[in-house]
Amino acid sequence: MHNSTSIQTPALQSIGNIATGNSLQTQVVIASGTLPALLSLLSSPKDGIQKVACRTISNITAGFPSQIQAVIDANIILPLMNILQNADFKTRKEACWAISSATYGGASHIRYLVRLGCIKPLCDLLTMDTETIQVALAGLDNILKVGEMDKAAGSSGAVNQYAVDVEEAGGVVTIHKLQQHDNVGIYKLAFNIMDKYFSENEEVGVAIAVLAVDSSS
Repeated sequence: MHNSTSIQTPALQSIGNIATGNSLQTQVVIASGTLPALLSLLSSPKDGIQKVACRTISNITAGFPSQIQAVIDANIILPLMNILQNADFKTRKEACWAISSATYGGASHIRYLVRLGCIKPLCDLLTMDTETIQVALAGLDNILKVGEMDKAAGSSGAVNQYAVDVEEAGGVVTIHKLQQHDNVGIYKLAFNIMDKYFSENEEVGVAIAVLAVDSSS
């Protein structure tokens, strides 16, 4: 990989453009050995390079489950999670796309993402712009589905552990508020999440939300 950022940027943009194609083109990007370079570029001091690297990764995680697994095997998720929590907003937004897209893989991929701590930063992004809220909500919905599946299988006891994690991350209060969002897609998804996973806690969620408003006023 070239050390000059003036070379890295256009090369990365070209790779990103290829990765936006069909799954075969995405597989060519993976087979060419791009993932280790993307891992390195996530640590770039240039925010712009980090952002484009995250966008390229999101194009890959939007592919087949095997392509999501390739990203996991390249040890990209942990530094991506760090960006999701700590980078500037535009870069966090691209990282959110990458993580949320990965939740459309298999249940094992979701469990891995949760182990690395994806729930809290996704919940934190639920107060951002409309597009980011939609992406984060969709990712959380996929995560909660697996939590419900594990609950039904008895592997997490009598609770949806991921629902507990969302509640502990402050996500339930925010999702409850999103039921009043102007965007139809957001309020419908927020309503469905509350109805499916937090209906028993709805009154508690309302009380917490009222307390939060009172304490901030």
